[in-house]
Amino acid sequence: MFHKKLAVIGPMALESACKRICKGLGTCLMLILLTHLPAKADHVHHLWYNNSNWQDQDLTSLTGGGVATPFGAIAAFRTTPNNQLHVYYVDSNAQHVHQLYYNGSSWSDDDLTSFTGGPQAYAYGITGFAIGNLQYVFYVGFDNHVHQTYYNNSNWQDQDLTAMVGGNTASPAPLVAFATKPNNQFHVYYQDLNTMHEYQLYFNGTSWTYQDLSSIVGGAYCYASWIAGFAVGNQQHLFCAGYDKVPTQLNLLHIYYNNSTWVYEDVVTAGQPMELGAGVAAFKLPSANQLEVWSMTSNSHFDRFYHVTKPAQWVFNDLTNEIGAPTDGLYGQIVSFVTTPNNQYHVYYAPSSEVYQVYYNGTTWSVEDLTGGAGNADPNSGMAGFSIGNLQHVFYMSND
Repeated sequence: MFHKKLAVIGPMALESACKRICKGLGTCLMLILLTHLPAKADHVHHLWYNNSNWQDQDLTSLTGGGVATPFGAIAAFRTTPNNQLHVYYVDSNAQHVHQLYYNGSSWSDDDLTSFTGGPQAYAYGITGFAIGNLQYVFYVGFDNHVHQTYYNNSNWQDQDLTAMVGGNTASPAPLVAFATKPNNQFHVYYQDLNTMHEYQLYFNGTSWTYQDLSSIVGGAYCYASWIAGFAVGNQQHLFCAGYDKVPTQLNLLHIYYNNSTWVYEDVVTAGQPMELGAGVAAFKLPSANQLEVWSMTSNSHFDRFYHVTKPAQWVFNDLTNEIGAPTDGLYGQIVSFVTTPNNQYHVYYAPSSEVYQVYYNGTTWSVEDLTGGAGNADPNSGMAGFSIGNLQHVFYMSND
């Protein structure tokens, strides 16, 4: 792969080249992909488990919605208590933010940029969440500002958060956002366009502020096109491939707020550097104080990292060696979540044109090809998903 050839020049030289050419690794990786891979149009697909079998549906064809930008991100969540489904992406024609929306009986497509008059959007870092039926979607506009497009139970509006706080400009990727509970305060994480530092935009219920997390933790920064994150109460956890103060090896970083201050740690990888450009997914087990992370190391193996408390340490599992999970040397995102109340693990990725699930049923790990050899998944693009009980919903891009 081309990105592996780039990696041999060393992290500092690669960083310098990326910043000089396109100001940020996420942007640089997208430029590499767009330059060296054939252009194509992507459809958004819905892959779901109905408690009996897996089904696949082409939502773009079904709705006649905008064709997705290749290599772009997808955000997805459900609203409650109505259990309606929402999927967000950027179309390849107008570079507008779109919503695919399931109201319980049918899917439809909405052009949210047209609704709100917001700017054109970069496709590579869309993220969001719901609080009840209120929907919050975050993206980086062509102005390199972080924008919030939100639904207030009446209509959609767009808000320029960077202009509001007087903050710094953002790289198009990576981007992740979530709310802390029970205070419903908003947290959006993005990469500075010039320094590559990880920043937070924070809404305390009244006003937005921003802060340089890399400076707070002593210099660690993400060096990736994807980032994963979640909250446990008010504790906030971010995971990404990146470098610490001495950038000698690309490591899996855990940057987190411990209810007092922001700190970071290197997650154990059994000596393996991380795969440049690989996806990353993470969750906390609902039934235990255990963090789970999924990504690829530089040998393209699919790996699990989990944190145990007694003794407090990270444990590394190479699932390619252990259960035959396919290797993945490409650039696509990973999705993971736990189904309830059975506390079973589900992880999804597309190492090729097929979408695979790595699955733990409480006793054993297994891997299965969900598209059955007939998939057209784009292995370099985003993926999103969630569960409703044991019903599992995964959204991915396909080069139909």
